Amino acid sequence: MFSSIAFVGILFYIALIDFKAQRIPDILTLSLYGLGVVSLFFNPSLYDKLLGGGVLFAFFLLLYLAKPQGVGFGDVKLAGAIGLFLGWKLALLALFLAFTSGGLVGAILILTKKKTLKDSLPFGPFLSGGAVIALFFGKQVLDWYVNLLYFP
Repeated sequence: MFSSIAFVGILFYIALIDFKAQRIPDILTLSLYGLGVVSLFFNPSLYDKLLGGGVLFAFFLLLYLAKPQGVGFGDVKLAGAIGLFLGWKLALLALFLAFTSGGLVGAILILTKKKTLKDSLPFGPFLSGGAVIALFFGKQVLDWYVNLLYFP
């Protein structure tokens, strides 16, 4: 419980900093990695958590290598920390929510001419928001989705 509260608090702080300064401090990301390791003691699904951290880190690393001006390395580290804390299923949901909400906000900003396609939009707030939603509602969302696909 404490680790979840700390996780949300750090993500909130990261979202604020990234929104204002478009950077994610390493000390905060390292704190999230520490929480991810601590969470293993309370929910020892080592494989699930390492897979989540590894998959998200690798995915964002590939994005960073393909287009460094589009994704910052802070996002790469943040994604890995989120995956480690949440595990692979909730981490993929958080990633889906982050890309969906980020794309929607980006499209609205472009349509309202507040941003152009060449402008940057910090992704940390969307990653953080997706992670918080996945943490609190992820199991229900995944159950709903699986039941939606199940045809008795």
